[in-house]
Amino acid sequence: MRQLPVVLLLALLAVPAAAQKRAAAVKEPTFPEALELAKKAFDGKEYGSAVSALQAAIRELQKLQRTAILAAMPKPAGFTFKDEERNDEAANPFAGGMSVLGLTVDRHYTKGDDKHIDIEVMANSPMVQMMAVMFSNPALVKADGGEIVEYGVHKAILKKNGDNGNELTILMYDKHVIKATSGGITVEELLAVIDQAMVDRMEKQLGK
Repeated sequence: MRQLPVVLLLALLAVPAAAQKRAAAVKEPTFPEALELAKKAFDGKEYGSAVSALQAAIRELQKLQRTAILAAMPKPAGFTFKDEERNDEAANPFAGGMSVLGLTVDRHYTKGDDKHIDIEVMANSPMVQMMAVMFSNPALVKADGGEIVEYGVHKAILKKNGDNGNELTILMYDKHVIKATSGGITVEELLAVIDQAMVDRMEKQLGK
């Protein structure tokens, strides 16, 4: 095997190694920036880029909506709470189809070792339409062991959940759902937490 000349070998060793590089994190545009990008792409008939920009605008809106929904959540005395960070498309900056898949927000309340309330808010969810059939038929609700609770123009289904729990599902405008599942508290205590004032606050943030 032929060996490299010593001079050439030393020259190769003297060449510095390539510097380590990291790709810069992708920065999501703000809502106004995304709209401007979408308009420019539309004017240039770059419709794919326009769609991507509008999806970025929707993601930015959903981040703001999530914060507003959490602020509208009840704060029952004596309970501590924890918010769940979902690893779904609403939180994924590279995901598309936000307006189709909607937004889900979760909060978990606990009090002591045996009392809890879990609240899940689904905004603009395609699953809501399937649930609307149940709400429109009181006979089905009763057959399933539930009862109808009214919150102004909105209806909810209340039913038992296990031995010491209850489940309350509120349908809003056939596209939003607020679901509260409790354990260790009475029906009256649950309804005192998920009251008309809470539903009114949610309605403002979820929209018609």
